[in-house]
Amino acid sequence: MSEHNHHHHHHHSHEKFDPEKLFYAFKQCLLKSDSSQDFDDISLKDYILAYEEINKFLSLLGNIFYFVISDVTEKIVILRKYLEKQPNNYATLHTFLKYEQSQGLFKQSSHDLKHNPSGARTILRLHRALIFIYKFLDRLHTADPKMKSSQICTETYEQTLAKYHPWLVRKAANLGMMGLPKRDALIGHMIRNESDLNKFPEFIQTVETTYNVTQNYFEKFSILDLP
Repeated sequence: MSEHNHHHHHHHSHEKFDPEKLFYAFKQCLLKSDSSQDFDDISLKDYILAYEEINKFLSLLGNIFYFVISDVTEKIVILRKYLEKQPNNYATLHTFLKYEQSQGLFKQSSHDLKHNPSGARTILRLHRALIFIYKFLDRLHTADPKMKSSQICTETYEQTLAKYHPWLVRKAANLGMMGLPKRDALIGHMIRNESDLNKFPEFIQTVETTYNVTQNYFEKFSILDLP
């Protein structure tokens, strides 16, 4: 895993996107505590790595996802800083939410949160994007062959991420989605061969589990709408 440490995170988009790395990163993300049969926590280090892989994929979709990407890159940088400065407090999602709660960080004003965003606020933004990304990928693969990628993307966006975006961003996003590459080309980045094809459903399932575990904690801590 040490290869990641040598790359500076600003250059990661030039590395080739590799779906296997993405699939693996999400698998590594999910943790089980001793008492649990099911996954019930998330490794922050691996969540960050998974998002770096998502970023590489998004950059293949052309400039239309630029507004999503620049945002994701910025969030990864913030989370890395927390993890480097306080590896124990920020090891897992649950650990760091408990820690930030104890520090009163959920009570920050919107101004503080914008200028010095908590880990919770930062992950919440990535979390809202995650459901859009995995539903889009899943539907690229499974939707009616007559549907275009732009149509799938727009519909998925409207059902998920769009509700958190101001009108102007939504307008720009919907316009950009018209220029998406064809479905075969897009899904071809994710599924290059038989092996990827076989792993793909499990990958979607893993991302969904990651989403659900995160959602669960944000509900528990009542912080699904941090400004």
